Amino acid sequence: MAKEDSQLLVLKRIEKEKEQKAAMDLQSAQSFLQANQAKLKEVQSYKLDYLKRMQQMGSSGMGGGSYQHYQRFIVQLDQGILAQTNVVSTAKEVVEQRRQEWLMQTNKVKAVDTLLDKKAQARQAKLDKYEQNQADEFAAQKYIRSQLGV
Repeated sequence: MAKEDSQLLVLKRIEKEKEQKAAMDLQSAQSFLQANQAKLKEVQSYKLDYLKRMQQMGSSGMGGGSYQHYQRFIVQLDQGILAQTNVVSTAKEVVEQRRQEWLMQTNKVKAVDTLLDKKAQARQAKLDKYEQNQADEFAAQKYIRSQLGV
């Protein structure tokens, strides 16, 4: 194996490690996104339940102070939903960024693999040509000896 090939193997190992780190970063970003999507659904569900309770209490008679309290709390829930929606949106962007980084790193590993394969094929072709030349030389010498009667 040529020194150049060993350098390529070291490069491949380094790029493969970077690819694995990028995959872990992507997985982490996806987990963060899923957790925050679940939080968002939870807050939205809680708001819906709270609105239903408020409606039920309103139909059975509710004091003005209680109504204002419910209204303020719903406004707070809306603010929380908006903030959580922003977190989810940012998390989606991060997931896409991590996916692109992972794909780029995967392509780098494939490029090094391709280069190693091409070098191996070139080395094999050179070896095959050498062996064919040796076989041709041997056959030519054998033919000459047979013609000379040696």
